[in-house]
Amino acid sequence: MAKKKIRRKELLKKDDEFISLSNRFFQYVSAHAKQVQYLIVSLMIIIAIVIGISLYFKHLNKKALAAYNLAYKNSVSDFSPDIKEDTINRSIEELDKLIKKYGWTKMATLAIPQLAYLKFGQGKYDEAISLYQTYLKKDKSGSIYRSMAHFGIAAAYEAKSEYQSAISNLKKIVDDENNFLKEEAMFSLGRIYAVSGQREMSKEIFKDFINQFKESPLIPLAKANLTK
Repeated sequence: MAKKKIRRKELLKKDDEFISLSNRFFQYVSAHAKQVQYLIVSLMIIIAIVIGISLYFKHLNKKALAAYNLAYKNSVSDFSPDIKEDTINRSIEELDKLIKKYGWTKMATLAIPQLAYLKFGQGKYDEAISLYQTYLKKDKSGSIYRSMAHFGIAAAYEAKSEYQSAISNLKKIVDDENNFLKEEAMFSLGRIYAVSGQREMSKEIFKDFINQFKESPLIPLAKANLTK
């Protein structure tokens, strides 16, 4: 089938329509020159603000990282057995300042469980629990720190003799098949069941522990708990 031939008259008509549309556009721009100018300037200002905010947040993230590194370095040194109380307090102050000043950054979020750990070491169990819970609310990712936070909460509740709360937090770790802390959490769960007087539950947990973690260095202790 032969292609339909476009007439010269039709081509000229299309060209005229394009020229007419272009003319109307330029006429509109000429008639509203100020409005168009304001629009362009506004867009440029918005772009400049977006770039400025982006650079500012990048700068703040760098400062937060530097503050985190300093606080982390000091908190790591706090593991020394002969560390002085004022050194621990200094680490707590640095972590607290980082969290308050750069609260929206990832570094500040990661500082929360570290601060909780130091509070736990001072025997301030309620503060430690509150900080760990704050971290769990802020970080919804699959971070390994979530498991560590649950473990920390369990330890704080155990120190307060609130065993049922400790058990519920340990279960959150144990129920996760691929959790890297499952071995330690299951052993602790069996131990806390025993401490709280739930001997049968304790024995069940230790039996499961022995079956699941045959190479664990904690096996002799688990077996010893079965004979009590």
